[in-house]
Amino acid sequence: MNAIAEQTMTIEQYLEFEKNAEKRHEFVENAILAMAGSSLNHNEIIFQIRSALTKAVKQKNCQIATESLKVQTKIGRYRYPDVVVSCEISSDEYFIESPCFIAEVQSDSTAETDNGSKLEEYTKIPSLQRYAIISQKTRQVVVYKRNAKTWSFEVLLEQGEIDIPCLETTLTLDQIYAGLELA
Repeated sequence: MNAIAEQTMTIEQYLEFEKNAEKRHEFVENAILAMAGSSLNHNEIIFQIRSALTKAVKQKNCQIATESLKVQTKIGRYRYPDVVVSCEISSDEYFIESPCFIAEVQSDSTAETDNGSKLEEYTKIPSLQRYAIISQKTRQVVVYKRNAKTWSFEVLLEQGEIDIPCLETTLTLDQIYAGLELA
């Protein structure tokens, strides 16, 4: 999603503002960024991921959110991941505090952010085990994996699966791209 700078405010003002906002806004260093709309493929991929993970999420007594709950990535930054899973109870009903899996569906307008600042911010979240950047144009997923104290990445093309340790399950490219006609 493309972000458009609107105005600046404090964290407290942002959190209160966002509770009643008609649109979602990310918060980056005192600036609120309005989130633009998305494509049909973007929405379908998010739906497929949520559908594929719902059973495991319920079995593990975890939570899954799609585009609607914030994650605090560091002091002064709040993001809305396309898909986020957490197996810890959050103290605030408006955001996930300890995500273990995050997925972003990449578009031309989000590629730089998804691979740049979000990658940097997400991989510093202590609870995060996997970060997936999913193409909506081709069957390609870049998966970042926490390995003890370091991160590695793997590029999945056409086939493959993402291991999601906190859910003790996998997510395949066939599940992510089910029913989609890609170029």
